[in-house]
Order: sequence, then C-alpha cells, then structure tokens
Amino acid sequence: MFWAAGCVSTPKDDLVFGLPGKDKIVSRYELPYDKVKAAAITVLKRNGTLVGDDLVRKVLEARIDTAKVYVALDDSEPKITKVTVQVRRGAVADIDLSSEVDKQIYGQLLVNH
Repeated sequence: MFWAAGCVSTPKDDLVFGLPGKDKIVSRYELPYDKVKAAAITVLKRNGTLVGDDLVRKVLEARIDTAKVYVALDDSEPKITKVTVQVRRGAVADIDLSSEVDKQIYGQLLVNH
C-alpha cells in the first residue's frame, strides 16, 4: 500500500505535515457569534485544554488527548454563524472526534439557548 504524505492546511492558515483525509465538519447556526463561541469554548474546555483563541482569524485551538482540535467561527453571513471543526491526531485526520465535538457544540447551544 502506498501512502501519499504532504501538508494539510488548518483554519489558522498554517500548513502542517499530514496525510490527506476528511477531517472537517461544517455546521451553520442561526445564533449570534458570541453565543456560538461561548458554547464552543465550553465544549473544548470540558473535553481537553483550550490552548489558543485567535481573535483575528476567529479560530479556537484545543488539545483533546493527543489530538489538535481547531474550531473556526465565521459570522460573515447575516444572522448565521458557521462553525468548522477540524481534528488532526498526529498526521492523521480524526473525523470521528470532529463529529463528536460538533455534536457537543450543538448540544451546548441547546442548553444555553
């Protein structure tokens, strides 16, 4: 079997070494940016350690076990906040954890709303 390694972009516009693969889940919520960001921070802190909050690019970064988790928030559409969850475990995509974090953010929004 042949594996093609290369670089993968993160929501922070960084390039990291990694195997290409599906590692992002995108959701849209009809809620204000601040509420969605607060829910995402709560979920990331509950599951791991929040290690970054890029206010310019609107990207949260966390560590959950050995995985790097990025949550990008986009409020460029009126009344809609887009959330992109990307998880990389070493050089490998972790779509299962991306999906789990995305579901937990949705659940937290239901609790906070």
